[in-house]
Amino acid sequence: MTDGKVNILLVDDHAENLLALEALLSDLGQNLIRANSGLEALRLLLNQEFAVILLDVDMPILNGFETAALVRQRERSRHTPIIFLTAVNKAEQHVMRGFALGAVDYLTKPFVPEVLRSKVVAFVELHKKTEEVKRQAELLKQMVGELADNNDQIRKLNVELQSQRDFVSTALDTADSIIVVLDAEKKVVRASRAFERVLGYSLDEVKGRTLASFFFSAGPWAEMPHAENYWTAKDGTNRLIAWSTTRLMTGPAEHIILTAIDITERKRAEEEREQFIRSEAARVEAEASERRAAFLAEASTMLASTIDYEKTLINISRLAIPTFADWCFVYLSLEGEEISSALIAHSDPEKEYLAQQVELRPQDLSSHKLPVVRVFQTGTPELFSDISEEELRETVPDEQKFEALRQLGLRSAVVVPIPGRHAVLGVIGFVSPKPDRYTSTELIFAQELARRISLALENARLYREAQQANRAKDEFLATLSHELRTPLNAILGWTQILRAKRLDEVTTTRAFEAIERNAKAQAELIEDMLDVSRIITGRLRLELQPVEIASAVDAALDSVRPTADVKGVKLECTINGDAGIISGDPHRLQQIVWNLLSNAVKFTPSGGLVRVQLERADSNVKLTVRDTGKGISPHFLPYVFDRFRQAETMISRTAGGLGLGLSIARHLVELHGGVIEASSEGEGRGATFTVTFPFRETPVVGIQNAVQNAS
Repeated sequence: MTDGKVNILLVDDHAENLLALEALLSDLGQNLIRANSGLEALRLLLNQEFAVILLDVDMPILNGFETAALVRQRERSRHTPIIFLTAVNKAEQHVMRGFALGAVDYLTKPFVPEVLRSKVVAFVELHKKTEEVKRQAELLKQMVGELADNNDQIRKLNVELQSQRDFVSTALDTADSIIVVLDAEKKVVRASRAFERVLGYSLDEVKGRTLASFFFSAGPWAEMPHAENYWTAKDGTNRLIAWSTTRLMTGPAEHIILTAIDITERKRAEEEREQFIRSEAARVEAEASERRAAFLAEASTMLASTIDYEKTLINISRLAIPTFADWCFVYLSLEGEEISSALIAHSDPEKEYLAQQVELRPQDLSSHKLPVVRVFQTGTPELFSDISEEELRETVPDEQKFEALRQLGLRSAVVVPIPGRHAVLGVIGFVSPKPDRYTSTELIFAQELARRISLALENARLYREAQQANRAKDEFLATLSHELRTPLNAILGWTQILRAKRLDEVTTTRAFEAIERNAKAQAELIEDMLDVSRIITGRLRLELQPVEIASAVDAALDSVRPTADVKGVKLECTINGDAGIISGDPHRLQQIVWNLLSNAVKFTPSGGLVRVQLERADSNVKLTVRDTGKGISPHFLPYVFDRFRQAETMISRTAGGLGLGLSIARHLVELHGGVIEASSEGEGRGATFTVTFPFRETPVVGIQNAVQNAS
């Protein structure tokens, strides 16, 4: 039934009869549902409920009586009113059969429409009233059930309330914690037995009074939701009470529940435990400090015992295992900027061999999580507390090296720089497979060890440099002796020949020329030695005056050209006439150019080329001497301007000279405020020397003393 309407089922196998019934009953305002057979009527009864059924008796397949019998068999439609409609079966036995099947009426056709409508209306109203009665009965039944449920709930609530009261009383009596109930005026209403047991006051003594009247340090309650302070018990002892308050609204009244525990003994135990932990930590730290001190002492002894730094570093690395690390690595950069391979020591020899085979580079251990190269570049130590396997895989994309590091074990590490005088000499890292192995204490210890390694490396470097300097001086003295003796032998030889007075005029002239030439060569060697002495002692003097650098270049070219022609070396010169005037010593400027040119000619083979270029470069005058000679090795290039240093030893040298020309040239250039630089692409590829002098529009005239340079 929808919107107050009921369903009326019309069953007839003739469509015109169904239409007639619909027209007759349509003004009743109910739902008229048609069925053109008994089977269809049964199907509709399965899903819907009807107030009355108008059923035709004479129908094929399943007549009205058979349909009615099936309708009465279903529980849902057993009491549905049925009005039989027939036009032929008016016999009494048929009528009786219809009533026997539960029909409420039996109408024969033609029937009076008003009669039919009135009967249908009566059954519709009856159905509605029946449904209303059912609804009211159901509602009444529901109300009775709800009332019964409410009564049960009230009984349960009373039981629960009593149970809760009993529970609260039991909890207050048995709780180990101090529980106090205060009213809105902060006066005691209830208190647990623990309150009396701990503080000595019974409920009768404190009820109706404020706690602050007993315990002066216990309040103020409104401003302090929780605190820890000492309360003086009834026996005079001080008890440390940790308490907290909770506001509770019970109807219109407000209560405060105070919950507290006596933590006096626990606090005392914690203090004793903390004192024990501090003393134990101090003992452990003292032992660790003693071990670190012993390690540093042993490492210092080991470092001082040899100048073989590589062997020493490996020994120190192994000395740190397993006390300070499971394995460690060392990277050094002692010569140039290239970083050496890792010196790795491990507690497990097989893993140490694995690390050496894989050859881990600093770049393999460099990321935001493990920046070994950054330590190299910045000189700042790094502490890595926990490096996960995923982060390690991101750091080392190479599968073989990642697997090697995973086997070595890398979860925490401390990496510190090995400082040098001017730059970082290397890094040393201590590694553990355990997370959080290292702290700031180990970081400081590692820095101290790195500092001592730095001192040992610096001492080894100074020792090697001293040895090299001694060898250089020895070779220089040998070279000096040779260079001085060569012209002296020539002078002595020609002198003896002249004393024999058996020479013709041509030979005599040749003898005097040889003596003069060798005497000048010897004088030049001595002058170079004196210049070096003046430079070292700071007594070299410059007579400054306005000088056209082009004239100094021309003069030097004229001096060197005969030697170049004899050797077969071609000289090319490009001089910018507008190069300008500088403030300098003409003689010393010519000496600078001559040293560079003679050096280029000396080391350029026959058929080679020496180019000289003089030009103006911004506010400077730039002189470039470029040759196609034997070049300079990368190893020797940093020392090319050092005194007493030559690329060739005394045994292997093929060119003459003391090796002082470039050193003197550098000092003279610097005294003029200029800069000299050397470059070469390697041996056999020539060399280029560039000198830059500052240009001065108003030259300075005067005498300048050289400043002592101890380099």
